[in-house]
Amino acid sequence: MSVLRTEGLCIQAGNRQLVRNLDWEVDRGQLWCVLGKNGVGKTSLLHTIASLLPPGAGKVMIEDRNIAAMPAATLALKRGMLMQDQIDSFSHKVIDTVLISRTPYRMGRSWDSESDLAISSAALQAVGLQHKSDSDVLHLSGGERQRVALAALLAQAPDLMLLDEPTSHQDVAQQLAVMRLIKKQSEAHAVIVNCHDIQLASRFATHALLLAPDRFWLGPVTEVLKTETLEIAFDCRFEVVSDPMGNRFTAY
Repeated sequence: MSVLRTEGLCIQAGNRQLVRNLDWEVDRGQLWCVLGKNGVGKTSLLHTIASLLPPGAGKVMIEDRNIAAMPAATLALKRGMLMQDQIDSFSHKVIDTVLISRTPYRMGRSWDSESDLAISSAALQAVGLQHKSDSDVLHLSGGERQRVALAALLAQAPDLMLLDEPTSHQDVAQQLAVMRLIKKQSEAHAVIVNCHDIQLASRFATHALLLAPDRFWLGPVTEVLKTETLEIAFDCRFEVVSDPMGNRFTAY
């Protein structure tokens, strides 16, 4: 039984069809990267799976249950999402921001447990921000704030992890650290990442969903990320060079 399955999924933006008849299965041990040009529907796809947008048609199933019929409390344990941008309106400690993600595990009780605190602290350590635990989120850089949000997703630990541009605002070293951490999470979770960086996708992903207007390709990353499919999806030419780190794609 797959963690995520879509059946005939269609996604629309107004009168424009973004994704049509997507049949897709995602399971534990898989790290899927979703790629494509701006505006092709990558974020809308994640938002639909996260119940932030209704599907135009079709179904989104988690463990063979239609998410439309699942209680919110159950869904909070089954899937979670890292948004592309973080917006903070109020002063809040970093550790408290991460602790919020433990809410699904303490329904019916008011206070965080020692276990909640330990899990949240470990998540901050995993993203390299344990030293910022008592800092104010309003005083963080954009990259640090994004990593706090990643720590919150780790602490929530849903079966299905959805991440929209998790390497945004990160320097090169942190991009690699974030992708290595996400890759590690895919050993026990089903993971879907929206990504603009083809090199990171080809290096870390096990599978890819490549979106283009009116069509898509999906499957193992080595079968999907090829010059001929990338050229159609991105409307430019590509060359591929193989080295010990894997395939590297150059666009021109």
